[in-house]
Amino acid sequence: MNMTIRELARLAGVSRTTVSRALNNAPDVSEKTRKRIVDLAKKLEYRANPMVTTLMSDVRRRRVWANKSILAIVPPEFQTRKWGTGNVTHQLYRKGVEERAEELGFKVEDFMPSEYDNSFNRISQVLYQRGIQAVLVPSVDVKDHPGEYDYSLDWRRFSAAGIGFSVTKPKRLNRAVMSHFGSAMIALECILEKGYRRIAFATRSWVNERTQGRWLAAFLLFQTNHPELDRLPFFEFEFDGSEKRRLRDWFATHKPEVILGVGYFYRLLQECGISIPGDVSFAQMDLLPGQPDSAGLAGIDQRFESVGAAAVDLVAGQINRNERGLPEEPHVLKVAGRWVEGASLPGN
Repeated sequence: MNMTIRELARLAGVSRTTVSRALNNAPDVSEKTRKRIVDLAKKLEYRANPMVTTLMSDVRRRRVWANKSILAIVPPEFQTRKWGTGNVTHQLYRKGVEERAEELGFKVEDFMPSEYDNSFNRISQVLYQRGIQAVLVPSVDVKDHPGEYDYSLDWRRFSAAGIGFSVTKPKRLNRAVMSHFGSAMIALECILEKGYRRIAFATRSWVNERTQGRWLAAFLLFQTNHPELDRLPFFEFEFDGSEKRRLRDWFATHKPEVILGVGYFYRLLQECGISIPGDVSFAQMDLLPGQPDSAGLAGIDQRFESVGAAAVDLVAGQINRNERGLPEEPHVLKVAGRWVEGASLPGN
């Protein structure tokens, strides 16, 4: 006969509620008590009834929807303006967050550190006292920010997830991100299908660093996987005064048929008088469909709204499973980009 939670509670000398909360890592159970109950459960080979777990998850889900729970957006202290009000990328992230939050019954609320004397301890207390369980760590919406910064919420009390790889704290954080590597592979396969053989890649150094080289890595692997193609060197640049001369020299030497690049590079091509698609075809890795700068361009829609929505799903899933705190093995949910046809990339 399987061990029941009632029997486990009796042997542990605590209530069934305490056993349940200890096994679910609730922050209001002391570490000593939690460890004693977990060790006893392992010794007695206790297994939760999956039907009961599913039922309780459904009960909690209905309770969340009924109460319009708050999804707290807590940025790092150097974020001084409301997240999602600046760069269009972050506006789209926020749009996805708010739409999915509304679907799941959450109300989004910002908690700016500057309003709490940059004290994450105070923010933690306010969130806990208000019964707020869900925390979203937003993407970094500040271009120049410190490499090291404080972000010390009392994570044991919250279900949390982050958006993007720009979020570096806390380190053990579930997060939703765009699939840079996978999206670049999609773009390169689409270019190949159009008959191009001299395919090049170009990026700004700052963007390459921010994406941790994932677009470039995809390009280099694609070259390795397709030895029948002409192997052109990638072009990396920064706005240091030499970029136009270097681009003209690189372009004249290697004569690419098509370039997969970022928006910064597209503008550099225009400034150098290189016409698209007259002199070279072009596909952009960071398209923003519907924006004037992306009109007529082929490339990858990175689906920022879907990434924002996925982050909310991560938080909601943790709440429904009654999971709090930072996981030992954080998960990264990757959202693949969507290919967009455009006049900049005709068939070859």
